[in-house]
Amino acid sequence: MRKARLWGLLWMSFILELQGAPRSEEIKYTRTEGQSLNESCPFNVMKYFSTRKAWQRLGDRGELQTLAITDRVSGLSSKVHKDRCFLEDIPTEGILHVHMADLRVEDSGLYQCVIYQPPKDPILLHHPIRLVVTKVGTRSPPPKGAFDSPPVCLRSTLPPVTTKAQGKTHTSPSPVTQLLTMSTAGLGVNPTHGTDVLKISVISIVTIVVCGILSKSLVFTFLLIATQRSFGR
Repeated sequence: MRKARLWGLLWMSFILELQGAPRSEEIKYTRTEGQSLNESCPFNVMKYFSTRKAWQRLGDRGELQTLAITDRVSGLSSKVHKDRCFLEDIPTEGILHVHMADLRVEDSGLYQCVIYQPPKDPILLHHPIRLVVTKVGTRSPPPKGAFDSPPVCLRSTLPPVTTKAQGKTHTSPSPVTQLLTMSTAGLGVNPTHGTDVLKISVISIVTIVVCGILSKSLVFTFLLIATQRSFGR
């Protein structure tokens, strides 16, 4: 069993050697705050059995930030814990395990597993990893065309409402009532009292007319009496 496992590791190392450096295609992971990231980076056992490995972050301008570095392996594995990063180098399996705990929004960025050999440039072991950390409760934007038709939960299940024409004819109010209503509305008077105001106005007009007629009648009577007296002399 052990012999078969060694042959498997040798075969994997041979395949990695033929492939050369891993392609630069990114692997994207989306997490929310508080979650963790776990990744396994394979490496060539024959070449990098006892070398140091590292977990790095790439800046926007290409600058490298080394977050954690393993020690040289003297036994079956090498473990390192720095801040929120955990690395475990298992050379017998040709695997570097990476664990990032308690992710935050500012952790979003591009990461990579490398062979750490300063002052030489690091050797990429795995595809670059694009990490996107979002706040709890936020959602990714919906795909294009997702709302071309209304969702099922927004579709109405009620039958369409139809209206029938009423047989009654609608008579518009008289111009006087309309004018009175509009004017009283601007003065803060309740439109429902429009008829009372109209009645008071009519009574006032009738009173003025009657008073005018009576005054003219009195003047005419006075003139008639004065004329008769003048002729009587």
